[in-house]
Amino acid sequence: MGGAIGMAARRTGAANRVVGAADNAETIERARLKGAVDDASVDLRAAVQNADLVILCVPVRTILDAAAAVIPSCREGAIITDIGSSKGVIVREIEHLIQKSKAKVSFVGSHPIAGSERKGIDAADLVTLDHAPCVITPTQQTDIEAYRKVDEFWKALGLRTYRMPPDEHDAVLARSSHLPHIIAAALISMQTDRSLEISGPGLRDTTRLAGSDPAMWTDIAEQNATEVAKSLKELGQEVLSLANEVEMLSRQGTPGSEAARERLFRFLADARQRHDKRFVEKPKEPEKPEEEAEAGDLTGPIQ
Repeated sequence: MGGAIGMAARRTGAANRVVGAADNAETIERARLKGAVDDASVDLRAAVQNADLVILCVPVRTILDAAAAVIPSCREGAIITDIGSSKGVIVREIEHLIQKSKAKVSFVGSHPIAGSERKGIDAADLVTLDHAPCVITPTQQTDIEAYRKVDEFWKALGLRTYRMPPDEHDAVLARSSHLPHIIAAALISMQTDRSLEISGPGLRDTTRLAGSDPAMWTDIAEQNATEVAKSLKELGQEVLSLANEVEMLSRQGTPGSEAARERLFRFLADARQRHDKRFVEKPKEPEKPEEEAEAGDLTGPIQ
């Protein structure tokens, strides 16, 4: 994601200069060759010293460590954001770090929802930012000007921005992002060697996310454990209900079988309609609020 953001920022002119940080010279060289950075360093603190906007593009388990490292090195007035898939813990802890250190910087939580199951600078080309959703998670402590600048930055890269509180983000993303990753793994896990061998595009496409980094997704599930567990239980109830309907189909010629067939058809038809509306039809721009949010009202409805 970091590479994709850097490439987009340079291509669109959203940033005058992009300075990256990586833990080895090889990654830095590949980032330069891809056009993801103007310059880069293995020294994280040095890389952020003159930055107006610092984006923490690291796994959720290391975002807090990265924030702790850069906060003292940022210039006065700098804005820090992140791309973490969970927000509640990250936002609360980074706001606490800034308050405790009395640093004159701002933090605005972000989550551009555009990654792939692959990681690293070589996967930057697989990320499509244009028209992808990006959730921004301000709190009562968020500086309104910092929020607006982060919002403008993501929009400049072509993303559609939404605003919601960190905990609401975690509840929503548990369903739409975290749950699909775990279910993809579950579908692969329940296959026999024979069924896995005799499979086609249906299983491959449905379980693409099972190719994701297991360490990263274990960390995400841990940070958002309550909501992910809740979503898994809700899905389990849905699956059991479907199992009962399908089992009823075996009783052909009975009123119960015909009713079950109708319910299953309606379920599948509704799922197809909702799928096509979101992923096939041209996405609509988020509705604009009638009035701009005031400084103390950054946790209102999605916009």
